[in-house]
Amino acid sequence: MKRFFRGLLCGIVLTVLVAGIGLYGFFNFTAQNDVQTKSFAPVLSPEVHPGLEALSAGFERSFEEVMPGIYLATGYGLANVIVIDAPDGLVMVDTLEGIEAAEGLLPEIRALRKQTGKDVTDIIYTHNHGDHVFGSGVFTSDQQTPVRIWAHENTANRVHDVVGVLRPILFLRSMRQFGSFLSEEDLINIGIGPFLLVNENSRVYFKEPTQIIEEKVVHLQIAGENLVIRQAEGETPDQLMLYLTDRDVLLPADNYYHAFPNLYAIRGTPYRDVLAWVDSIDGMIGLNASAMIRQHSQPVFGAAAIKTQLTDYRDAIQFVHDQTVRGINKGLMPNDIAGGLQQPPHLAAAPYLQEFYGRVDWASRAIFSGYLGWFSGDPKDLLPLSSKREAALMIELAGGREQLKQRIAEAMQRDEPQWALVLATHLRTSGDPDAAEMQALALIALGEREISATGRNYFLTSAAEARGFVIPQPKTWLTPQESLVGIPIHSYLELLQVSLKAEEVLDIEVAYCFNFSEPAEQYTMRIRRGVAVLQSGLAADCTGTLNAPTATFKAIAAKAINPAMARASGALTIEGGVTRFVKFMGNFEKRP
Repeated sequence: MKRFFRGLLCGIVLTVLVAGIGLYGFFNFTAQNDVQTKSFAPVLSPEVHPGLEALSAGFERSFEEVMPGIYLATGYGLANVIVIDAPDGLVMVDTLEGIEAAEGLLPEIRALRKQTGKDVTDIIYTHNHGDHVFGSGVFTSDQQTPVRIWAHENTANRVHDVVGVLRPILFLRSMRQFGSFLSEEDLINIGIGPFLLVNENSRVYFKEPTQIIEEKVVHLQIAGENLVIRQAEGETPDQLMLYLTDRDVLLPADNYYHAFPNLYAIRGTPYRDVLAWVDSIDGMIGLNASAMIRQHSQPVFGAAAIKTQLTDYRDAIQFVHDQTVRGINKGLMPNDIAGGLQQPPHLAAAPYLQEFYGRVDWASRAIFSGYLGWFSGDPKDLLPLSSKREAALMIELAGGREQLKQRIAEAMQRDEPQWALVLATHLRTSGDPDAAEMQALALIALGEREISATGRNYFLTSAAEARGFVIPQPKTWLTPQESLVGIPIHSYLELLQVSLKAEEVLDIEVAYCFNFSEPAEQYTMRIRRGVAVLQSGLAADCTGTLNAPTATFKAIAAKAINPAMARASGALTIEGGVTRFVKFMGNFEKRP
C-alpha cells in the first residue's frame, strides 16, 4: 500500500497548527522559510502483529460509488469522506485532516461536480476531531456556490479549545499515538485508517459552521435530501449520527468502526461517557437500516448484519463498563481489574471487535478513573515517591547499576519486555548512559507484539525518542489566515496563564493590558505572586498596553507576520514602551 506523510491526530492536536505558539514569540520571530523538510524517526524494522498487518487491505485509496448516489473516499487520510449526490447539490460528510489530504481528494470531487453538474452545497461535520474538519476550506475555495456548513452546537468551541492550555503535551503524545514520524517501513496503519496525512509542515483549513444543530434530534432537508440528524454522544460529546430516510442509510460517525472502540485515547482525553456511547448505539439499532456507511472502515450492508454488529458493539462496551464497576465495588485496584478482564468468547472472536484501535484494559482504567479519580484506593498511592527517588531505591535494591542492567537483560531473555521497560526506565531516570538503548529495545519488543495500532505506534515512536529522535514542532505560519478568524482571542491569552514561571514571581504583582479591535475586546493579564489571572477589561494599574486588531495579533502569534513590521506599519502599538512589554512577557515560558 502506498503511504504518504504519516501523522497525527485525531482530532485534537491539529488545531495547534493554527495558533498558540506562545506570545513570547512576539520578539523571537522567525521568518517564513519556503524550504520544507519532512522529519522521520530512524527505521526500527520491528516485526508486525499479523492481525494488524492484514487490516491494511481495507484502507487502500479509492473513491467509489458504494451505492446509488453515495460516494465513499477511503485512504486519503485517517477518516473517510462521504459524498451524497442529493437532488439540489453535493453534500459532503467530513473533510479530512488538512490541506494536503484534502488536495489529494480534490480532483475526484471536481470530477464528480463535473459529472453531476452540481457544486458542493453543504458540508456536515460529524464531530470536532481534526481528521474530520480541517480540510473543509479546500473543497469550497474554487466554486462560486455558497456552502452551508452544519455542525453540533459545541463543535466549533471544541475545535477552538484545542488551541489552549494542554497544547504542547497533547501534540507530543498525539505524535506518538498516530506514529506521525515513523518511517514508511515502520508505520503499518492507524487501526481505523491507513495514516493521518500530517507532519510538522502540514496546514489546516477549517471553515466555521454556519448551520448549528441544537436539538437532540432534527429532521431536515439538506440540498433536497431528507435526513435525520441525532446528537449521539460517544467518542466525543458533539458526535452527530445521520440517517438518510429515503435511502435507509445510517452514517454512525465515529461511534462505530471496525475495531474495539477507543473508549480512552492514550494521547490523553477527558472521560468519554461510555454509557452515553451505548445509548447512542441503541438509537442506531432502532433504525433497522439496510446500509451503514462509516467514517472509518468499509460499509456494512444488510439490516441483519448491521443489527448484529451494532448489538455486539454496544454489548462489548457495556460489558467492560459493568465488569469494571463490579471490580470497583469489590475494592480491586485498577490494574487488577484491567488485567483480569476478557470479553465473552462470542465478542472476543468477532472480527469487528479486535483491539486494533482501542483496548479493553485501557478502557477499564479510564472507567475506573472516570468514577473514582486518580486514587487507586491503595494507601501506598497516596504519597508516592518521586521518579528519581524510586529509581535510586530500585538501583540500591538491585545492588547497583550493573546488577540492575543484568536484571534488565534477564527480563528480555525471559521475554518479559514490560518488566525490562520498568527497570530500564528506573535506570534512565538515574542518568545512566546505557539505559536509553535498553529502554528502546524493550519498547520495540512491546511494539512488535501489539495488535493495537495506537499502542504499537506509541511504543515505536518512544523507542526512536530513546535513541535520540526529537519530535519536531509544527510550523504554525503555514496555516491559511482564514482559519484563525473563529478562534477566540482569549484562547491565546489563556496560554500565558499555564506558562507562568511561578517560582520567579512569588513576590511580584504587576498587570499588563491587551486592547484588541475589530472586534473590540479588552483584557488584563495580572501576575499576582505566583498566579497569572486573566480579567476582562482594561485595569487602571496596567504598566503598559498592547493595541492591535485581533487579526493582526493572531497572525503574529501564529508567526504569519513579523511583529516589527506590524509596529512599523502602525497595525500594532505598545503604550508604555517595548521594554516594559518584553519584561512582562519574560515572566512566561517560551512555548514551542
